[in-house]
Amino acid sequence: MVDELEYTQFVSMHQGQLTAAQIPQYFWRILHAKLKNETYDAGSYFTLARSEDGDLRVFVTSEEGIETSNPNCVFLIDHAWTYEVNYAREQLKTIPGLADRMALLMGLASTDEDISETSREELTEKIFDKMWSFNQNYHLKVVAAGITRNENHDRSSSGDEEHTPLWYIMDEFGSRIKHSDDPSFAVAMLFYVPLGVEDPLVRDCCLLPWFPDKLTDEEWIKQLSTETTMESARSQLREIHLKDVQGERHPVVDNTHQAIGPVSNDNEKIYHVYTDIAQVKDFLTHPRFVLVDNEEDADILWLQGHFKDFRSLQENGKFINQFPNESCLTCKDLLASVCQSAAPSESNKGDDLLRRGPEWLPVTFNLNLELPLFVDHYLKRKNRGLDNHWICKPWNLARAIDSHVTSNLNYILRLRETGPKVVCKYIEKPVLFDREGIGRVKFDVRYLVLISSAKPLVIHVDKVFWLRFANQPFSLDSFDVYSKHFTVMNYKDSENLKTVKIFKMLQGVFEAAISDSSPKTLIPCTHSRAFYAVDLMLKWAEDGTDEIVPQVLEMNFGPDCERACRYHPNFFNFIFSLLFLGDANGWPVERIT
Repeated sequence: MVDELEYTQFVSMHQGQLTAAQIPQYFWRILHAKLKNETYDAGSYFTLARSEDGDLRVFVTSEEGIETSNPNCVFLIDHAWTYEVNYAREQLKTIPGLADRMALLMGLASTDEDISETSREELTEKIFDKMWSFNQNYHLKVVAAGITRNENHDRSSSGDEEHTPLWYIMDEFGSRIKHSDDPSFAVAMLFYVPLGVEDPLVRDCCLLPWFPDKLTDEEWIKQLSTETTMESARSQLREIHLKDVQGERHPVVDNTHQAIGPVSNDNEKIYHVYTDIAQVKDFLTHPRFVLVDNEEDADILWLQGHFKDFRSLQENGKFINQFPNESCLTCKDLLASVCQSAAPSESNKGDDLLRRGPEWLPVTFNLNLELPLFVDHYLKRKNRGLDNHWICKPWNLARAIDSHVTSNLNYILRLRETGPKVVCKYIEKPVLFDREGIGRVKFDVRYLVLISSAKPLVIHVDKVFWLRFANQPFSLDSFDVYSKHFTVMNYKDSENLKTVKIFKMLQGVFEAAISDSSPKTLIPCTHSRAFYAVDLMLKWAEDGTDEIVPQVLEMNFGPDCERACRYHPNFFNFIFSLLFLGDANGWPVERIT
């Protein structure tokens, strides 16, 4: 009975992969058994031998041969090496035995003596040149303690998503299976979920859709929020924050404060601007900013893509429209973590089920690193009869892509498998807008925030903000109806909104981003200037009063300014004038730090 339950669970978790890989269903049960028991039995059916051309090939040695209809004829191949290309050479040089194994596997050497006669540098380069004949790849969508879902590259699935491409080389057996136009075998990539979850508590949480009895086990529930569980989540968060996954080259530390005001004392200086953004090309008409066609001739780089070499700016004197480590603001998981870390004392004010960090931050959990803590929080809210609707959002996607609203715990747990997610308490009491002909609808507010310096912190907020409205009246149902629960991209500038609390909230976000208590911070760079779009909503206070509390939703780098330029053709003239000349040029802004 247990084996049958385990097999059913295996199919539930892996059916998408198995079907996509076109693995016939009659192989699935044996495949499950081999994966569970780590049975690598290819050696009982095959051997490696040299063909007439001297190359190592796989030959069948089983007397019974191999039958495609035999359910036992499915075999496991391990990965000998998995890596990111940028780190391949370094790993070959530093991981003991890796270069030797790769040299033998790729046929670059026949014996250890052959290897010893070749310098490490030369051997590394030979492997790097040869490995492209052996490489396979997949894209990593979930990291750290979470379930990792892999997929072969598919142009239709790329879109706005950002994956981490990983390359791998199969073991000695798998690497010797050659391509054929008339194949007798197929090799498929499969991520085995149970091996991807090392923490037994996390694994139990992942399996709740199939084993809900855990939810009645009081001793198990107590483990969800122990100090050990919380410290495990904190340590994994620190590890991710400290890892420079962006590959940025940060500026040399300068303890002096950044000068405030224009970037040059020459009041007549003409700045050459290189940009790859069409709106800047079309609308930047300020006489002191002239567009150029290449980066070398530019004083200012205004780029859409991620800039990494900030240290070079100290050498060439150019300015960039980005800050080092700005992902701590623009990635939803990092933004929540930074804000929670910078204001831990506020989490103790009031009801711990209503707040996790500052009051302007919705209660947020990182589903991949804080799953037990979220399950514990969810169960406590359920037991108290509190609203339990949550919105699951990818770490780094915009425009509500792959966002889901639900109160179903199993739904949330399964969404974790589809990519890195944060889960935020859904605002069940939003301030609504009475939209003529439709009724009372949800809306959110977009503010543009300009940062001239991170040390000291110098921030201006554009008083011209933008509203986005839902197209259907709000109610806590039909969460799959996009036009009811997600605001559409019909921006409208507005002038009437109480701003004191909002500006205080914006100040708190950026102060959190530079706080020493945050595990990852915005790094000061004297040659950086930037502006971000901050999306927020307004909700009624939890205590039932008529107090309105702003809630930060997300922050975006390089926001779409098409509507801003349409309504205000001088928009980019103002942006550049404030950031580089220290003059708002008559535009309505307010400095909040």
